[in-house]
Parts: sequence; C-alpha cells; structure tokens
Amino acid sequence: MLDAVELVLEVSDNASGADNQQERPSIVAIPPSLGHYLAGFAHGEGSFIIACRQRADYARGWKISAAFNVSQSDPEPLMLFREALGCGTLRRGGSNGWYSEVNSLRDLRSVVIPFFERFPLMGAKAKDFQAFRSAVQILSRSPLGEAGYLEVLRLREGMNNGGKRRHTMMGILRDYTPNPPNGTGGMR
Repeated sequence: MLDAVELVLEVSDNASGADNQQERPSIVAIPPSLGHYLAGFAHGEGSFIIACRQRADYARGWKISAAFNVSQSDPEPLMLFREALGCGTLRRGGSNGWYSEVNSLRDLRSVVIPFFERFPLMGAKAKDFQAFRSAVQILSRSPLGEAGYLEVLRLREGMNNGGKRRHTMMGILRDYTPNPPNGTGGMR
C-alpha cells in the first residue's frame, strides 16, 4: 500500500518477547503529503466518538469509551490510514461500507492524538478533536472518578454538533446514574 512511502518503524515499550512486540510507524516519519491527505480525508469522512453504552456490570450502569473512525465505501483509503497509523481495525459496515476504527485508549493516546496534533484539522472538526483529546486523557485515568465521569459526558455533549445520540447526558444522569449531581434527578 505505502510502497512509494517509507515509514520508519519503532518498537513499542511493551515487555520483551516476540508475542508482545509491536512495530508501528512513527508519526514523525509520515511524509507531510500523506499526513495532510489523511487528515483531510478524516475531516470529511472521520468521527471522534465518545460512546455511552448501558452496562449492568458497571457501577454507574454505563460504559464510556472513546473511538476514532473513518468510513467509506472504498476500503483502499481506509487501508492506507491503517497502514500509516499502524493501529486499528478494518471491518465491513452496513450499506456495503467499510470502517477503519481505533478504540484502544493506548493507541488513541499514542498514535491518533499525536497524528492530529501534527496534522491539525480546522473548524468544527478541530473543536471536536480538542474535546476528544481531553476526554481520552480523562478516560485514561484509572479509576474514573465522579468528576471525570461528568466531565467526559459534558465534553461528549458538545461534540459532533450534538450528533445522533441515543442517550443524552441529562438522560444518562437522570435515569440511570446512581447519586447524580444535584438538580439532575436520579434513578427511577
């Protein structure tokens, strides 16, 4: 895929052993023309996502996760994305579409965020990225405290022009979260 482009590989900081070693392209080695192309492609076809899924096995009843995805009917640009970043998965979606997705917090922190810091977006997508970056930093703390939980929900609420959400922040806090902050209701 990137035969015309040489990417410098670096070995991760994982524990030694063949099964634990991962090689991934270095963000600094991505040629500017490729990086700007991919950033432009992501500007039109990509999404920074903070997903909230009901989970009975979570103390607050919700799992909050982060992901970056790019979708397209043609898988070739998505394979280029995956190869350049060295992380994520490529899968078939509905309506004969394809999705390239990165949902590992480690990969989001060490690859996706540095990529978009080097190849910045503009406008509303740049604001979504800033909120996403903050949310990923908070989600990376373990355990996620009450203030962090609320901040991630607040950041999510402002992303993707409100986006198509099944569950709003107020709905999550009002209907499902034990011990919600004052004024937001409680579990029914």
